[in-house]
Amino acid sequence: MNPAFNQQIPESNPSPVESPSVEVEQLRLRLQAYETRQQQLLQAIPHVIWLADANKLVVWVNQHWCSYTGLTMAASLKQGFLQALHPQDRDRFLSLWQQAETAANQFTLIYRLFQPNGICQKFLVQLVPLIVAGQIESWGAIHTHLPLVNRQDMIQSSEESVEVVQNYAAWHDGSAIANVAEPTYLPVQGAIASQQTHLTNTLKERENRLVAQNELLLQQTSKLAQQNQQIEQQQRQLQQSARLKSQFLATISHELRTPMNAIIGFSQLLLRQRRYLSDSSQEDMLQRILSNGRSLLSLINNILDLSNLEAGYLALNPENLDLALLIRATVEELRPQADQKGLTLQVQSELQTLAVSNDRDRLHQILIILISNAIKFTELGGVRVNLEQLPGDRICITIQDTGIGISESDLSHIFERFRQADQSQSRRYS
Repeated sequence: MNPAFNQQIPESNPSPVESPSVEVEQLRLRLQAYETRQQQLLQAIPHVIWLADANKLVVWVNQHWCSYTGLTMAASLKQGFLQALHPQDRDRFLSLWQQAETAANQFTLIYRLFQPNGICQKFLVQLVPLIVAGQIESWGAIHTHLPLVNRQDMIQSSEESVEVVQNYAAWHDGSAIANVAEPTYLPVQGAIASQQTHLTNTLKERENRLVAQNELLLQQTSKLAQQNQQIEQQQRQLQQSARLKSQFLATISHELRTPMNAIIGFSQLLLRQRRYLSDSSQEDMLQRILSNGRSLLSLINNILDLSNLEAGYLALNPENLDLALLIRATVEELRPQADQKGLTLQVQSELQTLAVSNDRDRLHQILIILISNAIKFTELGGVRVNLEQLPGDRICITIQDTGIGISESDLSHIFERFRQADQSQSRRYS
């Protein structure tokens, strides 16, 4: 017997003048008040509840039932409550109720209830027999709205509601004997079972999408592998073409150096015998032949060096040299080009250390390129080579000219191979 509802009816002071009919009426009123309190308690429970008699006819519903289904108390009595059940759930519910009556035990199921707007929601229902003196005296149905509670709250709330409904019958003779099983995990199993099909279908759809994505990924991977093979093949072809080009340039350079050396040599020989020349114009022509021959030979050497550099054969040979002397010699070598254009060509040195360690040929090659370009792109004025001593045993070589200059937008391209700022100017100044 639950002590929460085992309340003794207060005894009244005995009165010798009271008749038995008066005592019965007082007892009826007290029992009616007690029943009213129990119904108020059932109304306060946050669940949809209805009660049925031993013949399985509903005799009472709480306000939550009326609010949710839209059925009034009168419309829900007897079998009127079946209107709120989904048609597909009614026969199953009545069949399980009949089995529970035979076994005199409670049962739990999930059925759907209609709202007034036609929306149908699932409820976990525990139908509990109220047993008095070994006989089913009535039934209590406690509904838990599945979407609004988690599993643990569902179990605890349902068990508490069962206890209240069982004790509702305790006022009859002061005790109640209930044959109620322990459905601790039954609500959880019911909720899982109701979602099993949905989850299975969802997982199957996701699995199918994953398989399709994997197939697409395999196709893309295969296509990417083919593209990589094509790129590697094209790269090998480009490397082979570059090697062939370098070999061709090296061969041509070697073939061109022989006649150029002959031209330069004979020009120098004729200049040494200038006294046999008829006039000064012939000497000037020989100087031009010698200067242009040296320029062409320098260009051929540059092409040969580029081929060796691409092939990885170019090496530096450092040696001790007089930098100022090397620069002056280079300037004098290019002076005929400046004189031919009427330009001044000067060297200004502020070096304190004359001896440096460097590759003479490569340094000379760089100076030739820079100074000759300065002369090439200068129409008026002149070119000046500055040598400046910097801290830390460093030397700065600056070549200044009064030529066309380089625009700011082209400065980022000055170290790109075979690149000139303006091809039209290249043809003009060639």
